Amino acid sequence: MAKIRTFDHCGFVVEDIPRSHQFYNTLLGAKPLHIQNLNTQRLYQGGFPVMSFVEMGGHRFELCLAQEPLPKVEGAGTMPRIGFSLSDEMMDEMMKQLDANKIPHEGPIDYPDPVPFKRTIRVWDPDGNTLEFCVRR
Repeated sequence: MAKIRTFDHCGFVVEDIPRSHQFYNTLLGAKPLHIQNLNTQRLYQGGFPVMSFVEMGGHRFELCLAQEPLPKVEGAGTMPRIGFSLSDEMMDEMMKQLDANKIPHEGPIDYPDPVPFKRTIRVWDPDGNTLEFCVRR
């Protein structure tokens, strides 16, 4: 079976692209690359009219403008989510950064020994997308 070592890109559905640019820049140093206006209704019926591409940590992420208001996030069970692997030192720095920027978060959550994760922080962007920052054992 093939083993995934990295990924090319990942997308988040958002209601406000400038607000998302600001959030992801503050949290992860995201650099906007370009905004694409997909104004081709015959190809993208019910799709997203605007997509912004940003670079975070050497990977490309898409911020796709939502057609409808998004439902409010309801706790940690929200899926899908994306996880980022951090060292212990990076986790400590992330906690300071979250607190300094008043970004709501859950954790750190400590896990028992059999779990491959040591601890996790959960963060929700302004549109309810879940991000997890984990330290592996």
